[in-house]
Amino acid sequence: MKVFENLSAYNKYLNLSEPFHPLMDSRVCKQAIPNFPQSSKEIQVNMFKVSLKKNFSGDIKYGANKYKTDNGLLLFSSPGQVVSWESLTFWDGYAFVFHPDLIKKHPIAQKISHYKYFSYEISDALFMTPEEEETITWLFTKIHLELLNNTNNANEDVILSLLHVILTYSELYYERQFKENGSNTASASVSSKVKTLLQQYYNDLSVPVKSVPTVASIADELNLSPNYLTDLIRLETGKTTINLIHEYVTEQAEILLLQTDMNVSDIAYQLGFDNASYFSRLFKKNKTYTPGEIREKYR
Repeated sequence: MKVFENLSAYNKYLNLSEPFHPLMDSRVCKQAIPNFPQSSKEIQVNMFKVSLKKNFSGDIKYGANKYKTDNGLLLFSSPGQVVSWESLTFWDGYAFVFHPDLIKKHPIAQKISHYKYFSYEISDALFMTPEEEETITWLFTKIHLELLNNTNNANEDVILSLLHVILTYSELYYERQFKENGSNTASASVSSKVKTLLQQYYNDLSVPVKSVPTVASIADELNLSPNYLTDLIRLETGKTTINLIHEYVTEQAEILLLQTDMNVSDIAYQLGFDNASYFSRLFKKNKTYTPGEIREKYR
């Protein structure tokens, strides 16, 4: 797999000219796309990328997920993300790519780690309203023109300030999207879907399971990235996905404690735990009492 550590090499792979700046570059997609390879095996890009895509068609793959849309959207990727594509055609919009060194001495460096959408999968892309899209397009245009018109002397502070506004708006727009997703699925909330999956997994407590479900495995079942799922769950319940998993598992453990004579180690194994001591600590954290104390208290 090819790994790209700098913009010059990355642009060369995409058949683009040298970047406007050694640490950042902006491209108008409808001008750049005709130069792109029609397909690409997996590559790793060790830079940040924020893309505004309109009229997108074709299949693109980030990690294990493929996505296809004709809608305008915002996509974010952080250093180390793996990307590949097949038979890309055409889209409008902008792509802004920047090296981590660009922000090391800027206040945005402390904030960017808090923007969790950089680790979302492409299936969790930000879909904007027309008004939101207009705002973001204006900001991208300002960044592009600053680089285009001042190739040798682009004002980094201006560009990073504009980038900060894009990222701040994106956080607000994601909150709107979370709420809309919640209201559109009121009859089947995300937390209830998680509980349904857990019920299916533990539908027969007499049969041991291989392992305790993870946030990643639950997210995969729901076609969401782990971080996106947790953000939805937190908005809906104030808890995290792992909280919901642990609460459900300890409820099942309590059933086994009170309705069977299985010892604690066997119950831990039955529910998918490798370590009985860890199971006991988790149980006490969620139920206040140890497994033994619960059994003694209610039997």
